[in-house]
Amino acid sequence: MSDVVQELYEKAEAYSEKYSDQELYDYLLTLANKLEQAEMVRHHFGYFLMHAKAVCPYDARPRHFQEALDRAEKFLKQP
Repeated sequence: MSDVVQELYEKAEAYSEKYSDQELYDYLLTLANKLEQAEMVRHHFGYFLMHAKAVCPYDARPRHFQEALDRAEKFLKQP
């Protein structure tokens, strides 16, 4: 996702120079910032999942907890 964020920053700069549209520039920067935040949350969620799995041994996990961990892993594997 960082390639997309970098591309947004570049396009914001290019459009700002070409059209002198401050509102579009601000919008693209805001969008890039939100994508960076989402990337950071996804990264921290991965660490949270890793620690949640490490805290409780597999055979001692309640079924609903294991199912939640499995769903979270599937979510993180999506592009």
